[in-house]
Amino acid sequence: MAGYRIDAVDEEGTLIEVQSGSLGALKSKLRKLLPDHRVCVVKPVVVRRKLVRRDRVDGPERSIRQSPKRGALVDVFDDLVGVASFLPDKNLSVELLGVSIEEVRVTRRRRPGYRVVDRRLDCILETLRLNEPDDLWELLPAGLSDSEPFTTRDLARKLDRPLPFAQRVAYCLRLSGAVRPIGKVGNSHLYKAETSLIHSL
Repeated sequence: MAGYRIDAVDEEGTLIEVQSGSLGALKSKLRKLLPDHRVCVVKPVVVRRKLVRRDRVDGPERSIRQSPKRGALVDVFDDLVGVASFLPDKNLSVELLGVSIEEVRVTRRRRPGYRVVDRRLDCILETLRLNEPDDLWELLPAGLSDSEPFTTRDLARKLDRPLPFAQRVAYCLRLSGAVRPIGKVGNSHLYKAETSLIHSL
C-alpha cells in the first residue's frame, strides 16, 4: 500500500499495523498513509512476564517463574513520544493491549547472566483504544482536573513516577493537543487540559 507493506486490512478497509517495537519507526509510514487511509496501530504493552530459563536454546526448561516486575498501560507514554503529533488525525487510532508474555532466557556467563531468545504471547489482559487526544486521559490516574493547571512535577507525583517520565507524558499531551501551556511556575511549564473528559477529583 503506497509502497509500504501492511500487516493486515480489516473488512472495512482499515490498515492494521502491529508494532511491538518502537512506535517512532512508523513515522514515515503514517505520514504517507494517513491522508488517504484509516490506520489502526496495535501496540502491545507488557504488564506481566513469565520467565522461562534454559541452558541452551533447544534444551529443556530448567525453571519457570513470574517476574516480580509489573507493567501498566501508562508505560506506553515512553513510546508514544514517537507518534504523539499524529494522534489528532481522525484517520489514526491506537489499540493498546496489556499483555502477559513468556520470555525464554538462555544462561550465559556474561552479565546479566542470560540472553533472551524468544518472547511468546501468553494472553491479553486489558485493552484501550485511543481514537483522539481526549482518550489519553484514560491512561492517567484520578486527580487531574480540567479546572486545575498542573506542572510536570504535579504529574510525577500523581503518577508516582520519576520526573523524566512525567515530562514525556506532558510532551505527548501537548503534541496531541490534549493540553496547552499557559505559563510557568518557576522553571516548570504550567499546563491546562483542553478537554472536559478527565477523571474528576
